[in-house]
Amino acid sequence: MGRVLGIDFGMKRIGLARSDPMKMIASPLKTISAGKSLEETADLILKELEGVETIVLGLPLLLSGKDSETTTTVRKFAEILEKKSGLPLILWDERLTSKQVEKLMIEGEVSRKKRSSHVDTMSATLILQNYLDGSFHEPNQH
Repeated sequence: MGRVLGIDFGMKRIGLARSDPMKMIASPLKTISAGKSLEETADLILKELEGVETIVLGLPLLLSGKDSETTTTVRKFAEILEKKSGLPLILWDERLTSKQVEKLMIEGEVSRKKRSSHVDTMSATLILQNYLDGSFHEPNQH
């Protein structure tokens, strides 16, 4: 059974998470620095695809559900990554994910310094776990 890779895309940092082979539990993988272009960033992620059969990419919609400026970039990145990887890619509504992660880390008494270094990976983990759980929002199939 293949795994699912969860991605929290950012222009500076990309958070990655991976599911277990049964696709029930998401675990943090790593944070990588974004490349100089969307193509270069996709190439960096290709190195993390061993054993992966599906990619879930967080889609940063506005609270209204409409696209933001960042959403357009993420959609372009999704097209590039899907083409380069040859794997199915699912765009997943990530509204409020960063806020949830921040709240969880504060409640867990994680220091401010550690919060900033882990927020991307934890966001990717939450996006992926929501996908695995079939969470509250409908997926946006790419």
